[in-house]
Amino acid sequence: MRKFLLASVATLGTAGGLMGTAFAQAPVVVEGPKGGPSQGQVAYPMVAPTAYVNTNNNYQAAMLPGALANPTPGTIVIHINGKVQTELAGYWTSADSRFNGTPGSTAANTGEVKVSPVAMMEYARLYFGADAMATNGLRYGAGIEIRQNFTGQIGSSASSGASGYTSTQTLYVRRAFTYAAGDNWGLFRAGISDGIIGIFDNGVTTGQFTLIGELNGGDAQNQPGAVNVPFFFLGLAGNEYGNVKVVYLSPQIAGFDFGFQYAPNTSNGFGISTSNPYNLTLATGNNVGTGICCNAAVNSGCPTLSSGPGLNDGARAMNQTAVGVRYQGKFGPIGLLAYGAYEFSGHVDYTGPTTAAALGITNVPGSQFTGSYDGLSFGSVGAAVTFGGFTVAGNAIGGRLNGQLALAPHNGVGELAYTLSAKWVSGPFTVGVAGEVGWYQGNVALTGVSQRRGRAIAVGTQYNIAPGFHVGAEYLWQDVSQGSNNLVTGAVGTAAGAKANNTLTGQAVIIGSVVNF
Repeated sequence: MRKFLLASVATLGTAGGLMGTAFAQAPVVVEGPKGGPSQGQVAYPMVAPTAYVNTNNNYQAAMLPGALANPTPGTIVIHINGKVQTELAGYWTSADSRFNGTPGSTAANTGEVKVSPVAMMEYARLYFGADAMATNGLRYGAGIEIRQNFTGQIGSSASSGASGYTSTQTLYVRRAFTYAAGDNWGLFRAGISDGIIGIFDNGVTTGQFTLIGELNGGDAQNQPGAVNVPFFFLGLAGNEYGNVKVVYLSPQIAGFDFGFQYAPNTSNGFGISTSNPYNLTLATGNNVGTGICCNAAVNSGCPTLSSGPGLNDGARAMNQTAVGVRYQGKFGPIGLLAYGAYEFSGHVDYTGPTTAAALGITNVPGSQFTGSYDGLSFGSVGAAVTFGGFTVAGNAIGGRLNGQLALAPHNGVGELAYTLSAKWVSGPFTVGVAGEVGWYQGNVALTGVSQRRGRAIAVGTQYNIAPGFHVGAEYLWQDVSQGSNNLVTGAVGTAAGAKANNTLTGQAVIIGSVVNF
């Protein structure tokens, strides 16, 4: 049917061309753009830019209509896009301040430490992509996402000023993948790419509706680390898409499509022979050298280990695999998106010592932590219903994992979390709310002793002023709690202060704008 439609379009185009020649009284000369397009000398019509690496050409087996042109046989669509986002925020948390050092001490660096509640932020991103179609109908292409990196190291005299700080910022590759697709056999993506949970969800069932980012590591969660609640649900989350993997999506049949993904580990295979640029010790408790990952010899800390004695070696997943099914359909004025996925993996074998002293759990009587972890084994389901501008959605995840795609320690509790959201869209205006709650192991030293709970709720709005120009605002509240764990100092069990700061809360108000181009 699709080939017939394409042939019909081609025939009509030919007929139109012949008729135009017959009736034309004089040749019409169409002039191209004047000036240098790459030198800012040509003004183009405003369109809604695709400031994202996942596009309507590479996100499922069949091309979709959207912001990017669909390639036709023998053509390639190349796009270079970017965004600059600026924000003003106010943060208030129970970890805003603490006393550093021993009260009454005259030693240096003692006294109260307090974080300013006001911050201004900026970040920039670049997106490059190519979408081609061969003359036989094969579609293929690639996408690259480059982001701005940040550092908090501004204490030295060399970088304490604004100029010194900006010179520490870098660019890095966040996503990079190739793909090949056919309407009749599906789509393959390979590289640093979203898995099937990210592709099936696409931020819809997990309540991601404004430029601020809501609960998925959103900009309002730019708070002291232990305060921030993990984004359990993985859709468009860095820990889900950040490893090198292969993903397959089947063609859609009656609204259903099937997905599969596989990754040998949680990193990039080039790490096998890469030097450690920071010259850091790669494992504690078992001295395996500094400065080299696997370049001269296999060491603890290599990203492609199958076994190792380092305290964090056993926490890495191996042979990470996921399968899932999605449904997309419309029933009159009602739209429905639903999916389910199951993900599982092996794990690196921990070969180090298992004594309490070696594992750092001498202050935790009753701890069942052994240094070993279980492989991933969890399910994720999500659904969203849209009617007349309203979308109501929910997502749930549960099984053997610990927070955002980390392995659960052997003998530790599993994870259970859910999120509910609602939004309303009317023309350029969006308003919505999203909340989440989850229970998980948290601090592995407290295996068998306590578990962690995280809760968060975000209310936000966005207004699209013009193509590519958006403004938004959000309020966020969140809290994290775990018994026998000082979430500020990290003390656990019977250590001094472990019974304090077991619960942290945070609030944020943020307004921002973004220009996509």
